[in-house]
Amino acid sequence: MGPGTWVKRIYSARSRNPLFLYFCMMFLFFMLFDGIVTYVVPLLVLEQGYSKTLVGIIFSSAAISGAFYSFILYKIFKNAYYRLLFTFMFLVSLIYCFVIWSAHAFILFVIGMIMWGFFYSLLNFGTLDFYSRFISEDEMSAKFGVLEAFRAFGCLLAPLVAGFLVVDKVVGWEPFVTALVFLSISAFFFLLLLREAGGVRQLIPSVESNSKKTFSEEIRLWKRVGSSLFPLLFLIAVSTLYDAFFMTLGPIVAERLIFEPFDGLFLSAYFAPLLLMGALIGRITKVFGEKNTAVIGLFIGSVILATISFINNPFIIILVVFISTCFTCMMTPIANSMSAHSIQATPDTKKEVLELKDFFFNIGYIIGPIAAGIIADTVGAMQAFSVLGVLGMLFAIILFFIMPEKYEITSVSQETGN
Repeated sequence: MGPGTWVKRIYSARSRNPLFLYFCMMFLFFMLFDGIVTYVVPLLVLEQGYSKTLVGIIFSSAAISGAFYSFILYKIFKNAYYRLLFTFMFLVSLIYCFVIWSAHAFILFVIGMIMWGFFYSLLNFGTLDFYSRFISEDEMSAKFGVLEAFRAFGCLLAPLVAGFLVVDKVVGWEPFVTALVFLSISAFFFLLLLREAGGVRQLIPSVESNSKKTFSEEIRLWKRVGSSLFPLLFLIAVSTLYDAFFMTLGPIVAERLIFEPFDGLFLSAYFAPLLLMGALIGRITKVFGEKNTAVIGLFIGSVILATISFINNPFIIILVVFISTCFTCMMTPIANSMSAHSIQATPDTKKEVLELKDFFFNIGYIIGPIAAGIIADTVGAMQAFSVLGVLGMLFAIILFFIMPEKYEITSVSQETGN
């Protein structure tokens, strides 16, 4: 099945489910916006004379803020409803772009990354809420696979576009103006999404009532839900750890390969596999199960990635990244699918599932950039990816033994006997 298959599937579904099409298009252009700005951040930081370790610390500040927002988002928004969450996501993203554009000091980069962590929490909460409301359980893995394909397409194009716009390794105004154009197009599809969603039946209640809980009651619920979902949460952290390594070190490695003006090829090779795998994930998981697909894919992809530091040919390096990611890229849509299943099965634990999922999503982005920066400063940027491959093999072995195929969470009403 080629990359055109999922595109045909989406367009053939236009008449049946335009809501999902608008959501995917909104997501695609938002990823183009985010990917371009994210690509230039490490280059801007290095322009100011900072080390790769500080690049990692700056990226980690986004995840630290995101982890914090994971547990206060319901304090800010009484109901984490996708319409409200995405509206604020666009507003914060707009401000974030101008902050990074004007950043020349360490503190401004940190402020920008804190804002990045906020709008990514909004994106994660809103996406899972949208899927829980409008996507049936039997379509969940396939639809998350398609969404990841759109995400990959955006993230694949973004570094290529940014690579053309960064002239002589100096970041000017061009990447930011281009990113803002893509953000505007994404907002347009969001408006179409809102118009279409009015008459579509939802699978969970449209109006939620989250009863006030004391802090000790919330801690008890987080422990109960977290203990049930821990292997899944660990998988989420591993998937974002992988992503963090590539987002932190990818632009630095890319600028040192001999592909100018196609410097974005390194990161494009990381994002491209989901264009192929996005349409296949639903079929693969039906044959092998979600757990086996994610864990075995992680192990095989990590074995391949571990060889990268022994290769000197830049074209083979690109090929290794591409083949490795064909296996590891399935972690994220499968983890998202399992999380949405949990929400549909026990809607009254939705708040806790969203909070814990987003917290562990950010854990990977806290540890990943710092580890990537330290390892790169110690042994080299390319060698850091081999270290990541060895860690990935270890994580896959652990997940194989602790991860079940399905998760069952006792609902609040069942627990209280109501």
